[in-house]
Amino acid sequence: ATVPGCIHTDLINHGLIADIAIHGKEADQSWIWRTDSSYETVIAQDPGPLTSHLIFHGLDTLATIFINGVRKLSTKNMHRSYRIDITEEIQLGDVRLTVKFKAPLTDAEEQVEKLGIYPRPYDMPYNYQRKMACSYGWDWGPTTITSGIWKSVELFQFENSFIEDFSVVTSLTESSGLIQISCAIGGAQDKKILVEVRDNESVLFSQIRDHQAVFEIAIGRVELWHPRGLGSQKLYLVTLSLLEADEVIESETKQIGFRTIELDTSKISEEKHLFAIKVNGQRLWIRGANWIPDDPFPSRMSAERYRNRIDEMLVVNINAIRVWGGGIYESEDFYRLCDEAGIVVWQDFLFACAAYPETPEMFDEVRAEATEAVNRLKSHASLVLWCGGNECLEGFQHWGWSEILQGKSWGESFYRSLLPEIVGQLDGSRPYIPGSPFSTHDVDVKSFNSGTNHIWDVWNELGYERYEQYSPAFNAEFGYSGPGSFAMLAQSIGKPKLDSLDADLSIHQKALDGMAKMENGLTREFARQPFRGYEWYFATALVQARAVEVGLKHFRSLYDTCSGTVLWQFNDMWPAISWSVLDHTGFRKLAWHAMKSAYDSRSLFIGRADQGSVLTVLNDSKEAWESVVTITLINDKGEVVQQDKIDVKLQPFSVFKEPLLALFPQIADGEYEGFLQAKMDGFRTARRTTMKPARTAPRPEFSAQTEIVNSQLLVTVTAHTYLHELCVLPELFVLGTNVDSQLVSVLPGEKHLFTITGQPADLEVVDNNLMDLIWSHNRLVNDCW
Repeated sequence: ATVPGCIHTDLINHGLIADIAIHGKEADQSWIWRTDSSYETVIAQDPGPLTSHLIFHGLDTLATIFINGVRKLSTKNMHRSYRIDITEEIQLGDVRLTVKFKAPLTDAEEQVEKLGIYPRPYDMPYNYQRKMACSYGWDWGPTTITSGIWKSVELFQFENSFIEDFSVVTSLTESSGLIQISCAIGGAQDKKILVEVRDNESVLFSQIRDHQAVFEIAIGRVELWHPRGLGSQKLYLVTLSLLEADEVIESETKQIGFRTIELDTSKISEEKHLFAIKVNGQRLWIRGANWIPDDPFPSRMSAERYRNRIDEMLVVNINAIRVWGGGIYESEDFYRLCDEAGIVVWQDFLFACAAYPETPEMFDEVRAEATEAVNRLKSHASLVLWCGGNECLEGFQHWGWSEILQGKSWGESFYRSLLPEIVGQLDGSRPYIPGSPFSTHDVDVKSFNSGTNHIWDVWNELGYERYEQYSPAFNAEFGYSGPGSFAMLAQSIGKPKLDSLDADLSIHQKALDGMAKMENGLTREFARQPFRGYEWYFATALVQARAVEVGLKHFRSLYDTCSGTVLWQFNDMWPAISWSVLDHTGFRKLAWHAMKSAYDSRSLFIGRADQGSVLTVLNDSKEAWESVVTITLINDKGEVVQQDKIDVKLQPFSVFKEPLLALFPQIADGEYEGFLQAKMDGFRTARRTTMKPARTAPRPEFSAQTEIVNSQLLVTVTAHTYLHELCVLPELFVLGTNVDSQLVSVLPGEKHLFTITGQPADLEVVDNNLMDLIWSHNRLVNDCW
């Protein structure tokens, strides 16, 4: 076995099963779900005088630990760490360490028999255990239900004292930065501690003092930490050292930032209230996404992989990430990188979409888990909001749980009592909400008058124009499903082509009736719907991108009353057809490019035709923006029919709106089959002038030239007619490439440069097959494949 790891990763490493994140099949691995397992090793004798502890930083999930055959501890929580004293055993001889795991599904099914049914959305009893919920499968991920030592095991030795826990909460006065230090010392308590605060290499504060559990220090003037877009990310280091006769015997360091966090829920109309996160007194318009575990086996995550993912967030203009409650409390690497990048973090406690038994044992586990999580994470400047969980309150109110529960408690005490109590005692510097969706001023958690909303009727039933009929205070979850890269999906099913009717492909679309819902989306968009091949792939990816762009830009157009969007979802854990914008290989889906445009600090948007085709110009930056928007009407033959200009003057953090029907009365009835394009200072957007399925479009007439420069393939496309949503799709032929821009609306005579990155051999393949890889709305509608 490799530690950290799990049953699956060891079997993968030894070639006994295939990797489900590449091409493995769930059905081939389902036997693991009910299989017990054990790890065993020998720790060499150490007869010295030191006290010896074993620290288990993470055991997944139902583990019993034996030392020389004697049971020492049983665990039932993946999200906690554990410490065992083995001093006597290791002094006497070699220590045989055995960790036996009970199969999670077996135990969960036993709990169902014992406690009865607690509702959940899937036929898997994940809500009876403190384990990563999505390992039981989700509507975007595989069922793995693994066991194992998923974090490191440490042999920790000390003479008579050690730092058991250390955390920092910052606050501010008018004249000083304050740090509140929580410090637990194990062993002998009569120790001195040294506290140092550093700014790079400069020591700002240094003090030797007697140990206290909690104490506060003022360190004088400090620079503020700001979220991305509102200032710099100034960080300091706080080191706590344990002293023995004035010698340092152990030290721990936390990276901190000074800022204030508020949740503004003030009244903005007779019925409506804000839900705005304010950092350092300034509202931060949240440009966010939901984060799920990036691998089905989190032990495989590395600091480099986290950095790559967060770099992608920065490129796509994200300033906030929500760590979703069906996953894990992420690693220190994740939060540290968010601190450094200025990406604020909304942190769910780990409850998702289900009723949870309120047994004494569950209360004990949740209390210990939450205490450890808050103490570990509260030092991070990027963390701005604690949330009790995902869709549990909504489930009780709207999903018919009452009839099933028959009066049994279902987890509400966790969200409204236990968790806020722990946050209040240990943190107190950040707001807490009991769940999402949640209304701050209404009983109904789905109210649009306050709090957070989740909007799923678009994906489940309706077209994305439905977004434009909503006006939430904060949209915390919404999205539309589309395929990951063609080459990745082809590899995962072992076939060169994709067919929406292929059962092997549909396994990777986990949503209920997911393939049918994608087909419905195509029916709403195109008079003729493709079902297979490159055309199906491009059409479904394109519809997802349209939904992302319209949703994000519409909610951002409500700039004064809506304070944020958190798109479902940013990432994937396996080769999926899902709501993600970045697929599991790191490929940027068309939806990623739609998000990049929508989340730019400056953005243009044209609203739906039956609501006046309103032009929105958004300036979510500290600088004023004054320029001219050029609006062009194009007909279905690709000809420019009319062009007008609008003068725009925007103050910092403001929005401009102008209905376009007065300029273009011919589109008023919604029947005009054409396009509107808006351009301003290098920003552009375009939209069809009718909401009906597309029947006609300009023939895709263009020319293309290529050049390879510095290991990049440069593709210059010159439009000979209007090209709507022009894209280059290297992923049709190769795996591992990315394109810098997509979904470009190009007028006749205009040029656009695409830059493609990848391995030299792959770029050569793309170059040699370029005309097969250039796609657009025009090509789909004109049957040009």
